[in-house]
Parts: sequence; structure tokens; C-alpha cells
Amino acid sequence: MINAVIAAVGTMLVLSLSRVHVVIAIIVGALVGGLTGGLGIDATLTAFNSGLGGGATVALSYALLGAFAVAIAKSGLAHALADKALLLVDRQETSGGSHVKWLLIGLLWAVAIASQNILPIHIAFIPLLVPPLLYVLTKLQLDRRLIACVMTFGLITPYMFLPVGFGNIFLNQILLANVAKSGVDISQVNVTHAMSLPALGMVVGLLVAVFVSYRKKRVYDLEKIERVEQVAVQYNPLTLLVAAWRSPRRSLSSCGWTR
Repeated sequence: MINAVIAAVGTMLVLSLSRVHVVIAIIVGALVGGLTGGLGIDATLTAFNSGLGGGATVALSYALLGAFAVAIAKSGLAHALADKALLLVDRQETSGGSHVKWLLIGLLWAVAIASQNILPIHIAFIPLLVPPLLYVLTKLQLDRRLIACVMTFGLITPYMFLPVGFGNIFLNQILLANVAKSGVDISQVNVTHAMSLPALGMVVGLLVAVFVSYRKKRVYDLEKIERVEQVAVQYNPLTLLVAAWRSPRRSLSSCGWTR
């Protein structure tokens, strides 16, 4: 049994360090552990499914849509969007105005909402869309805390209020299901109406962040941004681990981690 657990965890670690999608790594690790423990394919799948509680079974299906996000990253669409936004920023600097700022804020807000209710890939869009836009956000002198508040609103409020996508999992399969298990009659409960008050609080918080707390421009160091992007491109966990074992000083200096 211990050998099966070690095999399952080791498989997940190797796949994760190799940047295989985390859900696929979990499934493959579970299969390796079950087969190593002598359960067989049918018994392994049965144990895996029974171990998923609440709405996790449906959530796992949605999580696999992260592969779609990877396809977007490979297509170069995010970088093309950043290049287009940079051109708009250059035109704005010559003509004046702030339409690009509100366009980017609205874009990130809409994508965050879509990631919960329309194309439920959850936070998978953040490492694909945000890093290519960092340079553009810096040139616009947008406060990063404002961007964080906008994306947080889009990630949280839709699924806690709208019963679609992840909202269906949270409101109907988790929230209402747990209330029903407690013996409460939910036949007359309108879950959207019940969650309207906390959702309204999130709207107020967003408005305060956009128009009060973080509305002023903030200057960031463009050279540091470029350096971080360079390190992020070069960094690969599994490659760095092997290189550090062979030659620690050389592997770290190649990623810019030494002084």
C-alpha cells in the first residue's frame, strides 16, 4: 500500500514539474497508484469517483477545459492582443484621452466573468492573458491593485450569484445541497435572491476600488518588468531542478537568480 501511495504521489510530482495539466496529473497519478496497489482499472476508477465529494465530479469536468486555455497560449493570441493594445497606447499618447485604460479594464473584467459562467476555465486565463499585458499596463500607469480587484470581482461574484457554469456547482450542488442535508426545506428557496446581498457588496467594493482607492496613476519600473518576463520565460521547474543538481551556480545564473 505504501509503495502504491509513493508511486501515485511521485507520478503526480513528475508530471506537475513537467508542466502537464494538474488535473491530468491527478488522474494519471490515481491510475498508477491503483494499478500498483493491485486494484485493477475498474476498481481504481470506482475508488477515484467515490473519493470525489459534493460537486467535485462536475468541477473536474470543467477543470479539463484548462486544455483549451493551453491551446490559446500556444496560438499566440494573448501576445497578439498585447501588441495591438500597445499600438493603441502609442496612438493615445499622441492624441490624448484614456479610452485604452477603460478598454483593458473592461476586457479583463469580461474575461474573468466568462471564465466562471460562459467558458469555465476558472483562473487558467490569468497566466495566459495578464503577463503579456504587463508592459501595456505599466505604460498606462495603471495601479496593479485595481487590476487585481477587477479580476477578483469577475472570478468571485458571477459564480456566487448566477447559477450557470461554476455558479451551478456552487449554488445548486454545494450550497443548496448542504442546506437540504441539514433537514431544511428548500422548495421555496430562491438562491439567486438570497445571494444578491453579498453580490451587491462585491459591486460596491469594485466601484470603490475603481473610482476611489486605486483611480490615481502609479509609476512602475519598466526595466524590472522586462527582467521578470525574461526570467519567467527561461524558468522551467523540471529543467532547473536537473540543472541545479549538475551545476548549481551555472543553472541559477542562467536564470538571473544570482547577484
